[in-house]
Amino acid sequence: MIRERLTPARVARFSCPPGKQQSYLWDTEAPRLAVRATIGGAKSYVFEAKLNRRTIRHTIGHVRMWDIDSADPDRPGARQEARRLQALVDRGIDPRAHADEITQRAEASTRAAKAEARRGALLVEDAWRAYLAHQRERMSRLHIEKGKRWGARHLRDHENLAQAGGQPKKRGKGTTIRGVLHPLFQLRLADVTSAALQQWQASEAAIRPNNARQGFEMFRAFWRWCASHPEYRDAIDASVVENKELRDEVPSRKSKRFDVLEKSHLPAWFIAVRGLNNPVMAAYLQGLLLTGARREELAALRWDDLDFRWGSLWLKDKVAAEGRKVPLTPYLQSLLLELKRINETPHRVRKLRGKTKTPVDWSPSPWVFFSRSAADGRINEPRIPHRRALAVAGLDHVTLHGLRRTFASLAEWVEMPQGVAAQIMGHKPSATAERHYINRPLELLALWHGKYERWILEQAGIPFDSVQASNGPGLRVVGATA
Repeated sequence: MIRERLTPARVARFSCPPGKQQSYLWDTEAPRLAVRATIGGAKSYVFEAKLNRRTIRHTIGHVRMWDIDSADPDRPGARQEARRLQALVDRGIDPRAHADEITQRAEASTRAAKAEARRGALLVEDAWRAYLAHQRERMSRLHIEKGKRWGARHLRDHENLAQAGGQPKKRGKGTTIRGVLHPLFQLRLADVTSAALQQWQASEAAIRPNNARQGFEMFRAFWRWCASHPEYRDAIDASVVENKELRDEVPSRKSKRFDVLEKSHLPAWFIAVRGLNNPVMAAYLQGLLLTGARREELAALRWDDLDFRWGSLWLKDKVAAEGRKVPLTPYLQSLLLELKRINETPHRVRKLRGKTKTPVDWSPSPWVFFSRSAADGRINEPRIPHRRALAVAGLDHVTLHGLRRTFASLAEWVEMPQGVAAQIMGHKPSATAERHYINRPLELLALWHGKYERWILEQAGIPFDSVQASNGPGLRVVGATA
């Protein structure tokens, strides 16, 4: 074993003798330190010691990367490193395992730093897209009950409020406007603060308060979702959406208490609605009031869902996947039979194809509330004719969902049991008896539903021969006042 005090010059002169694969030159000051030279000319500092009666050897590094001695504590020399490794051995620690552990910690720290940098660079838009993708995936899992997964309409509302705008409108002229959520999308997740959200709410509420409130509620649900997912949790401050000053900026939800028709409104409302030049829209709006159905439930009604013989119809239901069967009351049946006659009457319509209007033969539509101009063949936007009818009647604005509220409110005038009204409207049962014990047949529902319809027609001043209506097709409204 050759030992000399290692100096830069001595290390530079040292080489592997011919005929050997490697050779060692040991230091006299740090006895466990040596320079190893290989046949290929490479030279490095190594440390060798005995641990548990076994020889261990650990490479410190290439001679060009390490000085022999160093006064810099942040960049020790080979001798200082050899003494440090000897201290580990004295404590019974294998320097090789210790070095691996340090390397792993360093790599983990590097990975964490890179992940933190990526999280810090994430935009709100990136997380929002992941949020919608997550919800779409849940929508495809049909075993998740309704109410715990989104519906198509709810997803579309999120997409509309997040759109960039500037696209041609599907209906009408002009381009779409920017969604209320879109100004937040270019912010980094880390830059979303309660102050930034307050400023956003203040600017949007001044222009469109209802959309501003809806946008905040959507963003708050999205933010809470981010807080529950590790890839976003560390990049956000989950408490910003709970800030009191921010919530004070959010416009209040409009009261739905007055979004109904009163009993005294019925004559003017029926006259205006029945006076619409579109019989399909007129029947649809009256159907909403007479059945208490949700707007899309009634709009999606097909002729196959009607049973004129037994006086019933099937409505798609957002609570029950199989839908619900409700009575087809006499006056509403007369309206639908008239639509059936119109639908089955052969005639030609003019549809816009390209830049010219071309006559097209109309075939009967499978939809009850059909539209010859709509792409999908059924009505899509009944709010416009309803607003027109309300203006003609001189009534305050009532939404289409307000007609559903009207059904629930006016049903109390005929003392309809709440359970009957809820079953007709498709409300989820709340009481134990309603959920598990009471099963009302269609005949019982029809008894109360017919009583409600007769009272509505009486208040609206519409004489109607229900006996004639019960005799089947050919029924007509007698002495219509509209």
